[in-house]
Amino acid sequence: MKACIHQPNYLPYLGILSKIKQCDLYIIYDTAQYVKDRFDNRNQIKTPKGPEWLTVPLQDADSFRKRFFEVKLPENDSWQKKHLRAIEMNYSKAEYFESYFGELKRIYSAHYDYLPEISVALIKFLMKEMEIGTETVQSSKLGLDLEKKSTEAIVEMLGKAGAKGYLAGASGKKYMDIEMLERAGIKVEYQHYEHPTYRQLYGVFIKNLAAIDLLFNEGENSKNYV
Repeated sequence: MKACIHQPNYLPYLGILSKIKQCDLYIIYDTAQYVKDRFDNRNQIKTPKGPEWLTVPLQDADSFRKRFFEVKLPENDSWQKKHLRAIEMNYSKAEYFESYFGELKRIYSAHYDYLPEISVALIKFLMKEMEIGTETVQSSKLGLDLEKKSTEAIVEMLGKAGAKGYLAGASGKKYMDIEMLERAGIKVEYQHYEHPTYRQLYGVFIKNLAAIDLLFNEGENSKNYV
């Protein structure tokens, strides 16, 4: 079984979904440390004025010291309404907007206490609509030793999940201990991702946006771009 491991990024871009599609199992790395000013709690959508960030506000100022599953969301859900409104305003003219907005509205209308809850809901929504049948498991459910770091943590996650193959990001070569993985009997492959071009609103194509951009513009055909 081949697995990939990735943090539950908010509104992920296509590269993450492409990695998931190539694997039998996606380990949702919600025991990873949250990192500020990355894509852990934000991503961009396209507007007539260019890319716009949708950023999830967090309850605690020291969230960067915590793991994903510990990062609390504000008790007030006004940010969810704001994000949903931004999505509606900027994609309502997309050809397939009506096909997906209802389910997206349902997700944004639910209550969430912690950051991974809404991120995982959105990831699973995107997987379903793009026909990605990969199994998922959250690392917080694997009974891990959270003191382990880097390659040791990867080996333990893969071992607990029963995976002997690992699809890593291209940058994995820089920080992983390949010999440790080999000693554990794990075969490592690397993702080589090239972002596709597809139909898009508002002029010049922009890549690396939230994957809902593809879904609203290409509909069922989105699965052929992942």
